[in-house]
Amino acid sequence: MTRKQLQSLLSIAAMAMLALSMVACGNKTGEGSSNGDSLSVSTAQTPSDAQHSAEFITLRIDTIYQLRNNEKCCSERYLALFNKAQQISEEDGTLFIDSDHWVAGQDMDEEWSYELMSVNNITDSTAQATMNIHNYADQKVVLDLVFERGTWFVDNFHFFFEGSDYDGDGNSIPGSEGMKETDEVKELQNYIQQVADREGQEAEAAIDIPRGEKRVDAALKAARKRVDAATGN
Repeated sequence: MTRKQLQSLLSIAAMAMLALSMVACGNKTGEGSSNGDSLSVSTAQTPSDAQHSAEFITLRIDTIYQLRNNEKCCSERYLALFNKAQQISEEDGTLFIDSDHWVAGQDMDEEWSYELMSVNNITDSTAQATMNIHNYADQKVVLDLVFERGTWFVDNFHFFFEGSDYDGDGNSIPGSEGMKETDEVKELQNYIQQVADREGQEAEAAIDIPRGEKRVDAALKAARKRVDAATGN
């Protein structure tokens, strides 16, 4: 073998070794190499993008409905409102909510179920999920979601049902039949405000009672003086 042929064979061998080393390193497009190289990663979608996909939110909704726990599943804003309303309810003795928002009802069917119909309006911080809750009957529920603490939490519950509006005596208002929406955050805010307004009115009334008593007492004294003057006493 000539020196030139030997150099040619060495060059071919070097190129083969380089090719093998490149295969061993795997690729960075997400298609893992046959040897299971742990360095193989996908650059097609960053973790942040993945968490804001409909697929990720769908999995998060499944987790939320398996837990059905306010502390673990609801946003900080919602929890602050709910806990405030609950505190007022315990102190005031009034009822601020009369159904379970996870099953959309007061009673729970042993065979209740949930189905995610769609995920839409996804932004960096918010999204909406439309659910069908079957608890004795089908109930449409829309969840407002917020991205915080590294994942998605329920920020509000919207319930939809067929019904009527009612007056102060509990009678249905003619012509008010149709699909109704209940916004739970607004319900909580209204409850907190109504109790605060009532307590404020009661406080004002408590202040006015002594004033009223003083006015009555003064009027009685004046009347006695007039009677005494008239009778010469």
